[in-house]
Formats: sequence, C-alpha cells, structure tokens
Amino acid sequence: MSPETIQIFFTGRTFVIPSYQRDYAWREMNVDDLFNDIEEALEGNSSHYLGTFILSQVDKNDPVHVVDGQQRLTTLTMLLDSLIDVVEDTELQNHYRNLFIQNPVDGAKFRVLGENEVFFRDLLSEKNPAPVSDGQYRLRKAYSWIRQRVAALVTNGGQQLVKNWLQCISKMEVLKFIEQDEGKAIRMFQSVNDRGVPLAKMDIVKSLLVYYSNRYLGGILDTFISEEFGKAFRSFSRIKRMGGESGYKIRQIDRDTFREDDVLRYHYLAFNAAPFGVSGGGDYWATSETVLETFLKPALKNLRSDSNKLSTFITAYTTDLTQFFASLEALVQTTRTDMASYLLWVIQDLSATLYPLLIRLHRNGWLNQCGTADQRSLMEIIELTDLRVFKLRGTNPQADIYRITRDLHQHSIDWIIQELQNFCVWGMPDAMMASRLMDEGMYRNPALQRMLLQEEAQARVVVGTSELGLAELAALNQNGLTVEHILPQDADNSFSIAGYGFNDEADYLQHNHRLGNLMLLEGSINSACKNNTVESKMAQYMRSSLSAVKAVAASCAGNQKFNKAKVNDRSQRLANAMVTRWPLKKP
Repeated sequence: MSPETIQIFFTGRTFVIPSYQRDYAWREMNVDDLFNDIEEALEGNSSHYLGTFILSQVDKNDPVHVVDGQQRLTTLTMLLDSLIDVVEDTELQNHYRNLFIQNPVDGAKFRVLGENEVFFRDLLSEKNPAPVSDGQYRLRKAYSWIRQRVAALVTNGGQQLVKNWLQCISKMEVLKFIEQDEGKAIRMFQSVNDRGVPLAKMDIVKSLLVYYSNRYLGGILDTFISEEFGKAFRSFSRIKRMGGESGYKIRQIDRDTFREDDVLRYHYLAFNAAPFGVSGGGDYWATSETVLETFLKPALKNLRSDSNKLSTFITAYTTDLTQFFASLEALVQTTRTDMASYLLWVIQDLSATLYPLLIRLHRNGWLNQCGTADQRSLMEIIELTDLRVFKLRGTNPQADIYRITRDLHQHSIDWIIQELQNFCVWGMPDAMMASRLMDEGMYRNPALQRMLLQEEAQARVVVGTSELGLAELAALNQNGLTVEHILPQDADNSFSIAGYGFNDEADYLQHNHRLGNLMLLEGSINSACKNNTVESKMAQYMRSSLSAVKAVAASCAGNQKFNKAKVNDRSQRLANAMVTRWPLKKP
C-alpha cells in the first residue's frame, strides 16, 4: 500500500480513539520528536514519512477507529489546532480548521471516546479542564508545551513560518492499513508501535487474546477483550496517580519503572489456571515476558482446538486480570480513608513480593476476615509478615510467599494464617526481634517509621491525647516526617562522649543508630535542630505536635540527662513494645 499525505489522510474521514485504548502516554520529549520531524521536512523541502496507522472501519460512512497510532494522531491534532489558532488570515484559518479540526457538517474530525472525550474537547476549546487521570495530566502538559512552542514559532518567524508549518504538515506522508474487522486490525498492532512509547507486554497480551478470539472463535470475544483491557489500563492510570500523590506516596508504585506489566506479572503469580488444564504461576522469577511466552502463548495454543475451552479460558483470564487491576486500585484507594491501609502501604511501604497475595485476598473478599485460632485479620497478619521478615530481617523469600499465593485457592483462611505465622517464626521469632531492636542499628531499617509511629500512638494514650488522624498524618508526611537522632548523629569536638556515659567514640557510634536514640520529628524542626546537643534541642522539641517527642523532652527536664543509659533503656522499652504490638500469635 502506497503512502498518502496528511491532507488526503484527513479528507472525508472522522477519526475516533476507542474507549478501550490505553491513555495518552506521550511526554514533552515525544512531542519534541514530532516537532523535529516537521523541521527536518521543512529544511529538506520535500515530503517526509510520519508513520504507520492501523485503522478499523466497518463501513465507509462510519467513523474510523484508530487501533495503532493514537499517540501520534492525538499529538498531531493538538499541534494543528494550536497552529490554526494563531493564523490571522480568516479564510486560510477556516480552510485548515474544516480540514483537520472541525468539519461544518460532520463535526469534530478527531474524537477521544470514553472518559477523556469531554476533557479533550474542552482542552482544544481552551476551557482549561481539570485533569483527573494520568492520561489527562499528560494531555494537558503536552498541549501546553505545544502552544508554547507554537508561540515561539510566531515570535521567531511570524505568520509566514506558521503557514509554512501548516503546508509542510499537510504534505507529510503516512502509511495506513484499514481493516473492516477490528479484531484483525488489533492483531496487526503487535508488529507496530507508537514512536517513543515502548509497547508494553499488556498491549501484546491484549492483541494476542483478540487474535485467538478472531481466528478460532469467530471474533465473538473481540469487543469484550478490548473493553476489559481498556478498564485495566484506566485503572492502572488511577493507581499511578494516587500512588504518586504527595502525602500519600507509595514508593513501590511511584517508581517510574512500575508499569502495567508489573501487575500482569503479579496476576500470573496469583491466577489459578488448573481448572483449564493449564499450568501457571509456578515460576516465582517470572517476568512479563515469561507470562507471555511460557504461560499465555502455550496455554492458548493448547486450547485452540476446543472452542468451548478456549472461550472459557479467555473469558475467565481476561475478567480476572481486569478485576485484579481493580482490586489493586481499590486497595490503594483505601489509603485515603483507612488508617491501617495508610500505615501499611504508605508508611510501611509494603514489599512488592506481597502484592500478589494481598491483591488476591482482596479479590476473594478475604483480606479483612479473621481465622478461628487468631483474631487478627489477614491484612494484619500480612502487616506482621512484612514488618518482621521483609523489613526487620531484611530478606525476601519469594518462593515461600508465592507458594502460599499460588495454593491459597485450595485452602482456608486458617491455613493461610498458619502458613504466614510459620513463615514469621522461621524468619523473625520473638527473641531475635527483641534482640535486633535493642542491640542493632535501626536508622536505615525500612520498618523504622512504622515502629516509631506505633510509639507515637502509645505516647498519646499515656497523656490522654486524641489519636493521630489520617488527614493529620498525611499532612505531616507531606510536609516531611523525618527521623531524628536525639544524641547528635555526628558529634563534633565540643561534644563530650564521656560526659554522656560512653566509653569512647567506638562505643558512641555503636549506640548512635539504635532505636532508643531515634524518634520521628517534623522536618522543619529537625532542620532547626541540626547536629546540636540534646540540651540545645529541647526548645525545638517542644514545638513538635508529636507526643512521643514531648515525652523525650519531659524525660530530660530538670537535671535529667539523655545519655547512654537512656538510649539503652528506651531501646529495651521500645523493643518490648514492638514485640507486644506485633506478636506471632494472638488468641
């Protein structure tokens, strides 16, 4: 098929982005790539290849569905709209607007269906809509950057340069593939990808399932698969937005490298494929590539000769995957309303190894249920497991957790609790936990903030102060909730080591990072304390809203001195308190 110009490509067509498509993914650097393409075409004074588009159109009078190329076409539409807006020649402006943006008869030439439709329309209308998803945030940022770059074109080259850009874009060439059958069009999607945005395994999985539906099931599941994956992509967008929000940041989720493919892999580890005669979930080292190549492709190939089994498997797998994404979204959402969830996800930063188990338990409706031998919920047992083994011991025994995750469908809640408790008995028994908390440095331990918040809860009970509320804790976290060394972390020459009960510098350094010398403190107050002596910090401590901080200040009132003995006493007291707070068994 021969290329055609952008002008011909747009003529007589209305393009739509189906609601199942993933959100807008381009960033400013991808926009710049498009600008560079156009600048190269201008400098060469010739046609320039812009890319390939895979389209679906059942009837020639129907709108054209963009199966692949949505990122380029969305960005190109925003660029054309911005260029047309600054054209001062009314007749020329109307010509380009009718051609690329708004046909007087057929309406908008390009539409984004689903939850982004109104937002995109208002964005081009300069109504400054408020974004509510990651995709909408990226759309607004890209559009803003495009308008800034177009304004720079006007400043540097005036109206003639803008006209040159519009003429150049009109002549740029694309290659299009149009399929009447959307399933076949999606199948072609596997071999083509938007420039600058790597194709996720999730996209390939979607197209693979549509391929099998289309080829072996007459396409009966094409729309279902596409719509379900659309839900999953939008769910993940909300997960990323919530997980990156200041005050509610979940470090695992906020990482740039945490993508849909991670959740795809978690689902593989938690999906029960046995009813379909398929083996899966056994490889705890699995990557998203493993899911595709050693699980899904062989499973579909083995089932393709039996249409009923293939249909059942595709339906069950797709439904469960979408609901798995929804369960993770629901869990992250609870950090806004439930203190226990906030503490586990945001403060404790739950180990990613436990994600598949936690999500599956939520999906099954078991997470908040208790066993008969232990009155704590499964969520509390998971908190215990994460804190004792993954945080305090600092190990990551994936095989054990994934075994429990893989086999939980065969067992009861009591079995899961017993397995996790056995796991904790092996990984961090009481004696080891108490000894480690009392005698070892805790400053770098990822459980520290969670344990010090437990101290804060107990300190408030002692003085009859109301519990720390979720909104209050989130505000403290947003403003900077830091770990303070009561005795200075780096003692200068004016600090008398012997005067505080330490034998020598080595003795001081052995105690400096212990639990008894650490407490939570607002970041602004911590900065004011710097590396000063305990005595000079007391006035700053009294400014804190935290009861545990004031308890330390009270212990040093009068002639009392915070010294080695108090570090040891406080370490012992906190160690005992933490073992009591997170017991191995609780009848």
